[in-house]
Order: sequence, then structure tokens, then C-alpha cells
Amino acid sequence: MKKTQTWIITCIYLQLLLFNPLVKTKGICGKRVTDDVKDVTKLVANLPKDYKIALKYVPGMDVLPSHCWISVMVEQLSVSLTDLLDKFSNISEGLSNYSIIDKLVKIVDDLVECTEGYSFENVKKAPKSPELRLFTPEEFFRIFNRSIDAFKDLETVASKSSECVVSSTLSPDKDSRVSVTKPFMLPPVAASSLRNDSSSSNRKASNSIGDSNLQWAAMALPAFFSLVIGFAFGALYWKKKQPNLTRTVENIQINEEDNEISMLQEKEREFQEV
Repeated sequence: MKKTQTWIITCIYLQLLLFNPLVKTKGICGKRVTDDVKDVTKLVANLPKDYKIALKYVPGMDVLPSHCWISVMVEQLSVSLTDLLDKFSNISEGLSNYSIIDKLVKIVDDLVECTEGYSFENVKKAPKSPELRLFTPEEFFRIFNRSIDAFKDLETVASKSSECVVSSTLSPDKDSRVSVTKPFMLPPVAASSLRNDSSSSNRKASNSIGDSNLQWAAMALPAFFSLVIGFAFGALYWKKKQPNLTRTVENIQINEEDNEISMLQEKEREFQEV
């Protein structure tokens, strides 16, 4: 029985070792970026076109590889979005905007935490310090979207030999025209289709609970299947060994009966001799 239990435990540990790498290979920050980034289009449509958003921008971001500026930009985007969130917090008409910005802040904060928690070999410091500039909502969220896209490919985007050097021919005026590259396409969004989010705090709590539940499910399911497969192997091994165990028990019982018969016969002979 001890051998059977040892075999079952061994199967369980083997399955855990086999399945755990599958959970880890989903990416270091695989689920940091959620579908809430799709609401950027609504937010840009809601904000005045001449509204200005302050952002510390890395000079040469349009020409440098993404690994040269991604860590700095996610930090600066977090600061700017948090400031923007504070401006909408006390405006009842802007509850829908507040909810969208709040979700974007959470995404960017998670990306900042990821860049601080893991050492990416390809990520380098920006060649120049970020400069404070004012951007329209369309320009600002184009930078936001580009940073999100760059972060998704952060682990494979650049080689170690890539240089983070801004060309001397790049003028500040040319670099500041962010709207020239990658036009931001805005589908028509009717104001009546935007629903005021009067329960943003409840949604934040439910979203955080949902995210944690998904993470626990991702961890628990492989472990559960590992246990099931381990027990299945153990049961097959036990079933295979069961006939041998039954024969062993029967042999022991037969030997005990033979010994008892021999003892009785011996005592009977001794009694007859007396």
C-alpha cells in the first residue's frame, strides 16, 4: 500500500510540474491590457477638440524604437491620466468620461508596475529627458495607443544592439507634430449613445474582483486537471497491482492455515506419545 501511495503522489507532482509552465508562458504581463482601451474613441469624441492635455513627452519618440521610450512614457501617461481624472471627478455631466479615464489609469498603472517588477533586457533609458508639452485629446491618445501597442510587443520588439540615438537633423518642430503619423480614425459617435456611468465605483470594484477571479481560475484549473490526471494514473497503477495484492493476501492466509494445521498435528502426536 505504501508503494501505491508513493506512486500516486509522484504522479501528482509530475503533473503539477508539467502544467505549471503552461501558466507562466502566457506572458509576463499578459493580461495587463484589457478591452477597456477600446473606449478611447468614445473619450476622444466626448472631449473638446481644442482641449489641451499636459504630458511629458520623450523627444524623438516618433523615430526611436519603442524599447527606448516605453518605460518612461507609461510613467508619464499615468501622471497625465491621473490629472485628467481629477478634473472630471466632481463633474456630474462627465461621469461617463470619468469611468473611461479611470479604467485607462488602472491599465497604465499596471503597466508601470510591470516595468518596475521585471527586468526587460531590451528596454533602455530615453536619450533625452521628457519635455512637458500640451496635446489635443486626439494627439494625446494616439501616443497612448502607440504606447499600449509597443508594450504588447515589448518582449520581442528590439534587439540588444538597437541604438537609442536621435538624429541631429530632427528639429523640435518636426518632432512635435505627432498628428502627422498614423492618423487617428474616429467613427461617428452620437452623444445620445453615451450612457452616464452613475455607478463607476461599483464597476471598479466588480472589475477588480473579476480580474482576480480570472487570475485564480487560470491558476486553479491547471492544478485541478493535474490532480485529476494524477489520481487517474494512481488508480490505474492500483488496479494493475490489485490482483498481485489479492494473491499475496491469499497466500498469507493459506500459509497461516497450514501452520495452524501443522501445530495441531504436532500437539496431537505429543499427546498420543504421552
